[in-house]
Amino acid sequence: MITRRQLLQAAAAVPLAAAGCSHERAGSASGAREVVRDVIHVGSPTIPPSITLTPHTIIVPDGARAIAGLTTDRKALRLAAGTPAVSPGSVVVLTDVGVFRAQAVERSGDQQVVTPAPCAIHQLIADGGLRFQNVRITPRAGATTGTRRPTGRSAAAVVFDRLSPTLHAQDSGDTSGKIGDYDYRIQYNATDDAVTFDASASGDVAGFETKLTANGHLSGFDVSGGVNVRRGAPESLALLVKSLVGEVNLEATASRHDNAAHPGQQMLKIPKEYVWPLVIDGIPFLLKLGVALLLNEGLTNTNAQARFGVKLTFKGSSGFDMKLPGEPKEADPKIDTALDTDYSFTHAESVGLGPQALLVAMQCPRLAFGLGLDLPFVDVFAGPYIDVVTAASHTASGAAAIVACQRNQLVITGAVGCEGKFLLWEGDMRKEAYRKEIVRAVPDTKACRLE
Repeated sequence: MITRRQLLQAAAAVPLAAAGCSHERAGSASGAREVVRDVIHVGSPTIPPSITLTPHTIIVPDGARAIAGLTTDRKALRLAAGTPAVSPGSVVVLTDVGVFRAQAVERSGDQQVVTPAPCAIHQLIADGGLRFQNVRITPRAGATTGTRRPTGRSAAAVVFDRLSPTLHAQDSGDTSGKIGDYDYRIQYNATDDAVTFDASASGDVAGFETKLTANGHLSGFDVSGGVNVRRGAPESLALLVKSLVGEVNLEATASRHDNAAHPGQQMLKIPKEYVWPLVIDGIPFLLKLGVALLLNEGLTNTNAQARFGVKLTFKGSSGFDMKLPGEPKEADPKIDTALDTDYSFTHAESVGLGPQALLVAMQCPRLAFGLGLDLPFVDVFAGPYIDVVTAASHTASGAAAIVACQRNQLVITGAVGCEGKFLLWEGDMRKEAYRKEIVRAVPDTKACRLE
């Protein structure tokens, strides 16, 4: 049976923004008002004198129109003729679009072929800071990762349509694909009040067939925070998500039809996310909502089956304020969290002669704020985040046991963190803000509760 230590270790292993705030539609080169994207602007419309950019930063005013397409391997951008010259190591700011560091640069005719990489905040800002307070995030201002198109260049639009077919529904995207040996599907929908999602992952691996489904909604959140850089070194970092309200439902079913080699623990990070472009004092950032799942099964005999469902509701705020003196990896954030959660098993059962176990962990919501690009197949995003991880396990002694026991454990953890690439750390920082746990045993005895 899965022990309490194993469950907690599995849960911990899931890696799992205002005065002057306005919405703006990006238009074409001719000035036509095209309905392409909503950009949330906060503070100064241009980068203020109080912020000094690094000497290797290049600002591209054309923004998305500067992107002529992707290379055939989908790992590099083709920048259109007339775009300012980029060198390896340059930090490229695409106005109203995103920020990345140029890892490699080649010439192809009159175009530049640039391989993007994540950009740390002090590779962009040499000195200065930015703060944003109580930025209301409108659900309809976002879109599914990679569904926006560059404007003003018909050839570019054709290239992107080939690489990532246009989703015609204005406020939703139904996307499917493969994560290793598993098929996934996720659909996001936005209303004036909430973003809803419906995701699933299923597969048949090593004689083990599983299906995971997760759905829920997120609404009413405001974002505050900021970052300060002094003399080329990060000095402070803050992120607070307030008025967060949501519900998440998770269903897991598993069956074994062949005693093949155990596939082991599997992390299924659904690649499609929901993204809001957020321009603060002229610098483009992204706010991203993502979902990830972790699966570990222990069905010990052929024809064994297990299934369970859990429900989580939450409301409140979560965030942190972190000073970065000296070595940033030693920084200890001041965590500010007031999330009120309610959670429960909706059902749990298994069938089999021997011991059976099923563990699923879900990271949702994961709200991350940082620098990067919102383009198909190009993932160079990095920044701080807040998340909630729901880890559920169902274990049963099996029909052949002298005493039939069933044990269900649910662990909810809220955490704050930062991806190391954002501050040039060696690894990511993730600090647990709170933990709640329930155990349900049938029969309710110490032996079945593993006490």
